[in-house]
Amino acid sequence: TGAVVNTIVLQPLSEPDMNQLVADTLNCELLLAQPLTKLVYQKTHGNPFFATQFLKALNDDHLITFDLESRHWQCNIAQVKALAITDDVVEFMALQLQKLPNQTQNILKLAACIGAQFDLNTLAIVSEQSLETTAADLWKALQEGLIIPNTEIYKFFIQSDSTSVSNAAANPIYRFLHDRVQQAAYSLIPDDQKQITHLEIGTLLLRNSSETQRQERIFDIVGHFNLAAELITLPQARYEFATLNLQAGKAAKTSAAFDAAFMFVSTGIDRLPDTKWQEDNYPLTLALYDLGAELAYLCSQFEQTDRLIASIE
Repeated sequence: TGAVVNTIVLQPLSEPDMNQLVADTLNCELLLAQPLTKLVYQKTHGNPFFATQFLKALNDDHLITFDLESRHWQCNIAQVKALAITDDVVEFMALQLQKLPNQTQNILKLAACIGAQFDLNTLAIVSEQSLETTAADLWKALQEGLIIPNTEIYKFFIQSDSTSVSNAAANPIYRFLHDRVQQAAYSLIPDDQKQITHLEIGTLLLRNSSETQRQERIFDIVGHFNLAAELITLPQARYEFATLNLQAGKAAKTSAAFDAAFMFVSTGIDRLPDTKWQEDNYPLTLALYDLGAELAYLCSQFEQTDRLIASIE
């Protein structure tokens, strides 16, 4: 509509501002909070999200405690300095996530694979659990504020059996508090298991989706399969993989997302077996090359256009 969009870049907190944050957190004078502030600032470089998580971690580890007799907070700076806490935000958050119950860690790993935002139905599908069990597994992460609901009305199944409440929030949507939390949850998946996990998620989403739902989820489904492309080796599976990328390419083209559409189609072409031009597979192969040539032209990749056209048999 021609509206002006301004980007506001938030700078890290200054050390004086961080001192105010720490002093307010511990309800003490600025001067008393200064030693801890220096350490927090050194570790977090003024990142307010990381700073609050760092303070919470110190409290959880009993390095910041409340003295009931003197009625004030106290911190042993020497102990804090000796604590080997990494300066890396993702690694630090991963350490905090590992303090959660195993079932909560596992559900957050799957949520991180889905994306920064996810809904309960999808998470239940990929975890192969009921909605109630999935919501219960998320509960501790909600309590810790690591994920938050995107809507005010949502249901925690472990708290209520009310049908009206259930219907009011049949499929609540959540998001990670911060992209670093999502990255940390994803980092908990061993590297040699990441592709397997994405392949399983893509398979479960495909298997548990109606035709209409499949069209709605096509980018998510194909995204997971593409991340696990190296594991898809059988000829029939590769043709199915290529078919899904063709569908995603068509959907992206309809939305005028030509670059993304060309990426999907190119991925489908790259994974076609050597028998791609044989009679049974000819229609799919021709459709991929035909759409690929058109999209390459729309993306001004004219050499690619000529190459794809020349490859058609």
